[in-house]
Amino acid sequence: MKQRIVCTVIAALLVMLAPAVRAQDAYPARPVTIVVPFPPAGGADILARLIGLKLNEKWGQPIIVDNKPGAAGVIGASSVGRANPDGYTLLMAASGAVVPDNIKSLAAVTLVTAPPYLLLVHKSVPVSSTEELVDYLKAHPGELNFASSGFGSASHLLAELFMQMTGTKMIHVPYKGIGQAVTDLIAGRVSVLFGPPTIVSYVESGELKALAVTSHTRSPLFPKIPTVEEGGVPGYDATGWYGLLAPANTPKEIVDKIGKDVAEAMTVPLVQERLASMGAVPSPTSPAEFKSFIEGDTKKWDDLVTSTQR
Repeated sequence: MKQRIVCTVIAALLVMLAPAVRAQDAYPARPVTIVVPFPPAGGADILARLIGLKLNEKWGQPIIVDNKPGAAGVIGASSVGRANPDGYTLLMAASGAVVPDNIKSLAAVTLVTAPPYLLLVHKSVPVSSTEELVDYLKAHPGELNFASSGFGSASHLLAELFMQMTGTKMIHVPYKGIGQAVTDLIAGRVSVLFGPPTIVSYVESGELKALAVTSHTRSPLFPKIPTVEEGGVPGYDATGWYGLLAPANTPKEIVDKIGKDVAEAMTVPLVQERLASMGAVPSPTSPAEFKSFIEGDTKKWDDLVTSTQR
């Protein structure tokens, strides 16, 4: 009798689990939304649409890119953390969007790329190197301002790190997106920007000056641009990143499938060429590797923000 009851319970459980298993096997069976927590035309938006195109080709399902900007990406990222964990709502995040308040509600899928940023100045600023900029800032404290795509964004935090390490002072002018910040930098309404390499074309056209890249070593895509460290700031090393996340508790099988298919998409020459035009190289990881990366990055910048508020 007891054996019959146990068998009945097991059979019932298998019946209950079967639809979920079939759903995971069939994933995706309907359109998938990738939330970009920034305005259109920025790096995260470009990557979401580029990778979404390749996932559409592979999955045979529409990939919808939904821009939800605000609070340097935190608003859109947090909305994904509240979504149903079924793999149909994803997040193309960037540095600053994942913070201590929402990190536990999100599941890492894969890093996409982690390019160095560029230290840029308007062409009217009378400097041509990082060393000259530091000297100018020390001689004119608080005279120059710097733009960012919002409080807590990568463009803000990299500038704060620079000021902390050089003992200099600039006035922060936050914008709602990197596009608006670049527009005002080109117009001369702001003087300095730590910006993503997607805007290197304005350097090539002579509208902006690139003093340095923010990574420890020179970028293979911009070998003639020195590092901030080479410009006299020992130990300065900071990059932005873009990566794909899902709501916490999304089934592991779905997370692994998405990560695998995104990594495969980044082997396509067209995707690699588009990334190179943005100053980036493909950097796919496992979910566990990306999770560790995000946790370290979040702590680093949270500690910096805390120190600047003292």
